[in-house]
Amino acid sequence: MKLFLLAILAVGALAQENYEGPEYAPIDPSSIIPVQEMPGFWDDKTEFPAWMKSPVNVRDRRIVGGVEVVPHSHPYQVALHIQFGGGTGLCGGSVLTIRSVLTAAHCPIGSSSTLVIAGAHNRNVVEANQQRRTVPSSGYRIHANYNPSNLNNDIAVLITPTPNFAWTTAVQPTRRPTGAQLSDLFVGDRSRATGWGRVTNTGATSAVLRKAYNTIITNAACAQVYGTSVVNAGVICKETAQSNQGTCNGDSGGVLSVERPGHAQWVQVGVTSFGAAAGCVAGFPSGFARMTHFDAWINANQNP
Repeated sequence: MKLFLLAILAVGALAQENYEGPEYAPIDPSSIIPVQEMPGFWDDKTEFPAWMKSPVNVRDRRIVGGVEVVPHSHPYQVALHIQFGGGTGLCGGSVLTIRSVLTAAHCPIGSSSTLVIAGAHNRNVVEANQQRRTVPSSGYRIHANYNPSNLNNDIAVLITPTPNFAWTTAVQPTRRPTGAQLSDLFVGDRSRATGWGRVTNTGATSAVLRKAYNTIITNAACAQVYGTSVVNAGVICKETAQSNQGTCNGDSGGVLSVERPGHAQWVQVGVTSFGAAAGCVAGFPSGFARMTHFDAWINANQNP
């Protein structure tokens, strides 16, 4: 079974006249690569065989689905523009508080700074709704037990500098599980993942935010594909075959949420972590850091 990390490939922003905020230099889209293709990314991931790590597998065999979201209907979703010594990569994330963003640990680790882009729909332009903050590496809070060898504890928080995020229709905190939901495994629940990942097997990533629907599966079923070293209590997985949709290259650190019967609101239950290079809708599950497992850690790290 072919495993490949899900990371975001995004293009730079082009200024618009109605954008009221700091100016950022345009980025050449061809200069930005997925985080997992940065030099040396796979060096310490010893539990993943070499044939699982080839970017060629992703580019040549990627199959994705999903549809464009209504603009700004997912106001918790952010794009992360990450600066490494070898270039620039992008991941996704979600707003936790007026000063913090949740993402996957494998996204910012080893980088010098991260530009958080909140309130984006079309990430190819600097929209008036966007709020941007540059987080230095000193603002990274990466789980102390993150294991790059098997992606255990693949979760991190970025503490943004002031000014704080302003709550608008385009920027809102994510909804997290509370109460009885903290002990729920969500198996069988309808889930939704969001991101700007690739929409064809060889094409570019999406300019606009997209969503894909799937069903949450048991960890036992997920471990049959990836093994118990990768799939443990800190992981939640969803199927891809039934819906013919799935998260793919371009979605790391992004949001997995579930729809609870009898409730109008969706709740974030996962942070996009890994998937199969053989194709996101080829019958291989996608894996996420399980929010409920890390609830206490998030609470302890989400405030400055």
